[in-house]
Amino acid sequence: MTHTTKTHTPKSPSVEKAKKAPAVEARSTGTTLGPEFSSAAGPWLYTEEGEAWFDGTSGSGAATLGHGHPAVTEAVEKQLKRLTHTGCKLGSDARTRMVRAIGELSPYAEPAVLPTTTGAEAVETALKIARAATGHRAVVNFRYGYHGKTAGALALTWRAEFKAYSDLAGSAVVTAELPDPRRPAADDASVFAAGLRAALDAADALGGTAAVVLEPVQITEGVLPVSPAVLDEISRQAHSRGALLVLDEIYTGLGRSGRLFAAESMTRVPDLTLLGKTLGNGFPVAAVVGERAVLDALPPGVQTSTFSGHPVSCAAAAAVLDTVVEDDVPGRARALGERLHADLSALAARHAWISSVRTAGALAAFDCVRDGRPDPGLARAVTGAALRGRLLLFGGGPEGATVKIVPPALLDEDAYRYLADGLAGAARAAESGGGT
Repeated sequence: MTHTTKTHTPKSPSVEKAKKAPAVEARSTGTTLGPEFSSAAGPWLYTEEGEAWFDGTSGSGAATLGHGHPAVTEAVEKQLKRLTHTGCKLGSDARTRMVRAIGELSPYAEPAVLPTTTGAEAVETALKIARAATGHRAVVNFRYGYHGKTAGALALTWRAEFKAYSDLAGSAVVTAELPDPRRPAADDASVFAAGLRAALDAADALGGTAAVVLEPVQITEGVLPVSPAVLDEISRQAHSRGALLVLDEIYTGLGRSGRLFAAESMTRVPDLTLLGKTLGNGFPVAAVVGERAVLDALPPGVQTSTFSGHPVSCAAAAAVLDTVVEDDVPGRARALGERLHADLSALAARHAWISSVRTAGALAAFDCVRDGRPDPGLARAVTGAALRGRLLLFGGGPEGATVKIVPPALLDEDAYRYLADGLAGAARAAESGGGT
């Protein structure tokens, strides 16, 4: 007797697809500036039709060498043909090269490097190291700081709206205030020192202070430099409480701010330095760097992730580190910042609403102030006019009235002139009401 089985014929995939709307990126990450880009070179991003746009954001600060730098591209192409992935528990020669190159450039006598995939991961790793090394729990951060959007990093990040959907209970973080470089006051130093002591007292009451964490330039909130004297005072007070000083150089490090490391301006080297962005020049890689005795306080296996030490990203990073030295990226960034400061100051002389020009290497910003008050609408008019001129800029700042200029550090004359002319044109358009 023959038995037959009734089979179910699946619906045609094309029928199923016809019922769906096209997928879109979620709005939390899907809000983008400008058109879709398909290629890039140096400071330029290109659409599929070949339109060139100047990237005055450097890909959120990562493309310090410019997009598609030849040395980085060559290193990545070679690595892709050899080894692309090992996982965090298996080593690679690319990973060793990166670690040794970071250590060689770092300000530490017996350096150790803990690779991570993102800057936020590096921040969280530094907190673990600090707690392991000191036996303390609490952390001091600073108003206007930005350290990432994962839970531990968010606890140190200034903006409340970024934290609304994260569970940060029991984070034991105390926020201190830094002198505002836009509004210097005669008593800033003494007021700041007293405020920091109070913050450290509060942190000590929460289980002792494990770390004091800050950026030497607060870039996300408008390129707000912290003076060497203030950095030294923070270091002195942190160490007086048995805490580690953690310098978040994810944005500023490796030449972007005109120095290889902010430690060059400090009396004492930070206990931990965080690197990212420039380190990969567009590839996802970051790191925590410090003395081996400090980093090795964290027991084996406590901090690993699948893609940390990824061979392709490490190959990119090693090429970046070579280029930073060979092309004198800190010096080039410093010269670019001096030129930007001069040109932005001249622009401010022509437009009274341009206020508080600030530069730190290849980082620049100004505030838009009308009738003595920050004017976010005017800042949006400037960035909007720049966008129409195919110049990509971010706004922001504590009051939303800041225009930020973060170009690649390695610009030729034609590229610089496009940037400077674009800024001048955007200011004129904003003043005449044509920027919105």
